[in-house]
Amino acid sequence: MKMKRSKNEIINATVESYLKRRHYQQAGEFLCKPDQSICQTGDEVTLSATVKWGISRDNSIVFSAITIDTAAADQAYERLKMWVDVILNDKLKTELKGLLYPVFCHLYLEMLHAGNRQAAVQFLKSHQGEFISETEKSFLEELSSVFSIQDIELRPLVNAFRTRKYKVDMSDVAHICLQQFLKKHGHITLMQIINTHVTIIKKVDSVPMDTDSSESRGQRSEIGINGHVEQPCGTGVDREMRELQEAIRLIQNNTWQPLRMFTVNNAIENASCGMVASNLDKVAVGFSTSEIRLWGTSETVLVKPDFREPSISLARSVPPWSNFSENNLFRDEAGAIVLRGHTDVIHDMRFVPNADLLLTVSSDKNMRVWRLHDYTCAAIYNGHNYPIWCMDTSIFNLYIATGSHDRTAKLWSLDRKFPLRIFAGHFLDSIKFHPNARYLATGSADKTIRLWDKDDANLLRVYVGAQSTIYSLAFSPDGKYLAAAGDDKSIAIWDLATNSLLTELKGHQDTIMNVDWSLDGQYIASASADGIVRLWSTQDNILVSNK
Repeated sequence: MKMKRSKNEIINATVESYLKRRHYQQAGEFLCKPDQSICQTGDEVTLSATVKWGISRDNSIVFSAITIDTAAADQAYERLKMWVDVILNDKLKTELKGLLYPVFCHLYLEMLHAGNRQAAVQFLKSHQGEFISETEKSFLEELSSVFSIQDIELRPLVNAFRTRKYKVDMSDVAHICLQQFLKKHGHITLMQIINTHVTIIKKVDSVPMDTDSSESRGQRSEIGINGHVEQPCGTGVDREMRELQEAIRLIQNNTWQPLRMFTVNNAIENASCGMVASNLDKVAVGFSTSEIRLWGTSETVLVKPDFREPSISLARSVPPWSNFSENNLFRDEAGAIVLRGHTDVIHDMRFVPNADLLLTVSSDKNMRVWRLHDYTCAAIYNGHNYPIWCMDTSIFNLYIATGSHDRTAKLWSLDRKFPLRIFAGHFLDSIKFHPNARYLATGSADKTIRLWDKDDANLLRVYVGAQSTIYSLAFSPDGKYLAAAGDDKSIAIWDLATNSLLTELKGHQDTIMNVDWSLDGQYIASASADGIVRLWSTQDNILVSNK
C-alpha cells in the first residue's frame, strides 16, 4: 500500500521531473536533498539583499559575508602586497599601493571582529612598519590600542575610519589590473573589504587641475583619518554636496561633451523603441499602441507631404501611390507626424538616409517601409510567424536582417517580397551585421551568441558564456571584436579571431538595453535600465586586458 505524499513532495517531484527533462539534473538533485531548506530566515533575506546591492556598485568586485580565516587572509594580503611590489610600471605601482593601507587597517579590524585578537595583533606588528607617512603612522598608533569591537566605539578616529568609505584614486588601467588580479588570486575577505569599505575613484589624467583643486588637494593631505575621506566633523549633507561639486567640475572639464540628447516626455508607459536619423534632423519613436511618431529636431520642420519616387526599388505590397492624399496626414498635439499601419507593438526601426525611408518591425509579424517624403507606407514584408523583436541594416543599406520569436532570423532585400536567407536555431532578441556585411550575429534568451554566414546561412560559431538574455550586439568598426550585453548588467567583449572572451565591463546596476561602438573604435557606449549611459575606453579596457 502506497503512503499518500505530502503537497511539498508532489511539488518537488514535479519540478525535479521538469528539470531533468530540461537536462538540469544537478538542480533537481539539489531540490530533493532532505536537509535543504526552501525557506529563508529574515537574516538570510537581509544578507541576500545586501550582497545584491554590494555587487551592483561601480567599484564592486564581489561580496560575501564569511567568518574570517586569519591565516588565509594574512597570506592573501601578502600575495597582494608582493604583486604590487613586482609591478614594473611606477605609475601603476604608486596607484595600487594606495590600496594597501586601507585594506591592511580593515583586515586588522576584521580579525578582531572575528574574535582572533592574538592573530590580529601579530598581523598588525608584522606589517605596520611598511607605512611611513606621518598620517598613516599616527593612525596606526591609535589602531594598535584597539583590541576589541567595543574599543572601536571609544575611539572617534577609528570609529570614523570603520564607518566611512576610504577613497582611493585609481586610473582605469590600474582598476582593470586590480580586477584581474583579484579574479585570479583574490581572497574573499580582501574582496569583501574592498567592496564594503573602499571607494575607487577613477582618475581622468587629461583634466587640468585649477587653483581651487590644488588647494583642496593640499587640504586633504592634512586630514587625520586618511588622505581621501571627508573630515570626521563633516555631515552627510556636506559630504554629498562636495561629491556633487566634484562631479560637476569633472564634467565641465571633460572633453567628452555630449553633442545632442533627445527626450520623449510622457512616454514611460508606451514608448517601445526609438531612432535618430544619421544627419540628426529627425527622431522616430515607436509605441506599444502600434503608432510611430516622427519629429523634426532643432530647426528642422517636417513640411507637408511631397510625393516622389524613392531611389530604391521596393516590393509593391500596398495600394498604389495614386491613392496618396494629403488629407491622410495626421499630426498630434505636440506637432509630431503620426504613422499608422502596424497593428501591434513596434519593437525596432532603422532609417535609410539615402532613400529617405524608415523601416519598422512589430509584434504583428510584419516589416514596413515608410516614405518620409509623404509619410505613407510604401511596402509591407511578410514572412515571420511570430513577433519580430529586432532588425539591422548592412553597410550601404543593401540588406536588412530581422529576428523573430519564431526562432529564425531572415535576410531581406527591399526589392523582393520574400526573404533571401533564413537563419534558424534560437529565439532572437538581438541581431547585428558585421562591418563587411558577410556575417551576421544573433543574440538570444538561450544565453548564446551565434555567428552566421550571410551568403549560405551556415552557422559558423557559437559563443557560450553569457549568464542571461542578450539584448544588444555591436561589432567594432574594424570587425575584430564583438560586444554583447543584456540582463547580466555587464558587457562581454569577444575576440573573433581567437573565439575567446577578452573581458567583461561591469558597472551598470540593471539590464543593459543597448550597446554601440564609436566610429573610430575608441569607445563603447552602453545604455541601461538603471537610467545611466556609460562610455568605456577600448584603449584601457580591451588593449590592457589583451596584454
